[in-house]
Amino acid sequence: CDDCDLVRYCSDKCQQEHRPHHGVMCKERAAELRDEKLFRQPDGSYLGDCPICCLPLSLDIQRAMLHTCCSKWICDGCAFANKLREIEARLQQTCPFCRHPSPKTDEENNKNKMRRVAANDPMAIR
Repeated sequence: CDDCDLVRYCSDKCQQEHRPHHGVMCKERAAELRDEKLFRQPDGSYLGDCPICCLPLSLDIQRAMLHTCCSKWICDGCAFANKLREIEARLQQTCPFCRHPSPKTDEENNKNKMRRVAANDPMAIR
């Protein structure tokens, strides 16, 4: 059947004869397939993967952070885990990827970004 992929028919006539027995099961399976396709997460995104956990970055830009020191997008989960580890160990807060100290002011942040632009980093130029 084209809708549910559960049954194969030898001809259109055979499919028409079997339709009354197959209809309810077909509709349920077709709905499952539609929901599966609708709610499946993509294999990747245009942002790529988190360089730490290697999971695809969310399409929601609010769920990832761009670190200006290395121009890497880090997912919120990895950023949170790193921050929690640093707070518990009473360490200086750093980038989870390159371990560069986190900028404390906007001026430091812009300085990091301009350093990456000078290095011709395409992520910093965006």
